[in-house]
Amino acid sequence: MIINDKTIYKIALITSIVGISILIVSSAWVEPKEMKIKDITSNNINEKITIHGVITKIDYSSSSKTCFLSLNDGTGKIQVIIFQSGLENFETQDIDISSFKNRNVKLTGTVSEYNNQLEITLDDSKLIRLEK
Repeated sequence: MIINDKTIYKIALITSIVGISILIVSSAWVEPKEMKIKDITSNNINEKITIHGVITKIDYSSSSKTCFLSLNDGTGKIQVIIFQSGLENFETQDIDISSFKNRNVKLTGTVSEYNNQLEITLDDSKLIRLEK
């Protein structure tokens, strides 16, 4: 068998397609890492993480287009932000955000920073669940 450029190209193309397909399929089983609030640092910015804790406070911006949740996991407190698109998602799913107040939750969101304070952005109502 003679290996020429055309054969190498075909092998590389097939290998790439198989590799990308495996990555796409396996990404469905990759879970965001669970963290404690005290362990979140600026190195986690733009990273999706999961936290267990209690929602101790719920506030809205003056325009009611942004919701601010205070989350306490026993190791610290962090603000969770739900922007207008996320709030619309809660409304579409007929979920009342106030039902999470003083309740244990598990939430998955993206770490961000605003005014030198770390916070978590929650985009989807499916990413917050009550725990027993």
